[in-house]
Amino acid sequence: MQSRILFVLFISISLTETKPKCPIKKYKLNTYITGDQLLLEAGFHDRIKPLENAAKNCKVRLVTRGSYYQLPEPEQQVPTNEADIVIGHGFHFQLRNEDNAIICNKKCLENNPTDNPEVDCFLRKVINHGLTWSSSNPDVISDGTYAANANGYQAMKIDIQTRCEKEKFKRQLLRALRKMYDEEDN
Repeated sequence: MQSRILFVLFISISLTETKPKCPIKKYKLNTYITGDQLLLEAGFHDRIKPLENAAKNCKVRLVTRGSYYQLPEPEQQVPTNEADIVIGHGFHFQLRNEDNAIICNKKCLENNPTDNPEVDCFLRKVINHGLTWSSSNPDVISDGTYAANANGYQAMKIDIQTRCEKEKFKRQLLRALRKMYDEEDN
């Protein structure tokens, strides 16, 4: 009798255990945050929500130009400027005005973005909301996870990338967009 109970218990535990799900989720774009599909770690979504009001108050549109992407191999090293992006804690961006004209792209963000009052307003609000923007990684907004946890970063990246391997995020389209943006920025 005890062996039957143990067997049933073992089977029920085996069936209820599931592999942890991919934490990357689509952020719903809107009037003030537009552009490419925005794929972010689910816990990071709440950090992005205040950027809608920041964009509205500063009279800009935040245009996403790339976010989370799947690496060919989860263990693959990435450049520092992509570190937060491949774990869903950052994204590339540019800013447009209310008429949808570009007011600050990557080149502008690299040089003197604070010369433009709307751009300066928005970047200050990004930083005031505890997010990261810097001249060393000018077209990325992130929460600085890589810098805050460099020692544990590789394990976190491998975990997220592995859990999301089977997800379909229109990978081919995202790769083509990244390549196009890289060529456009050079």
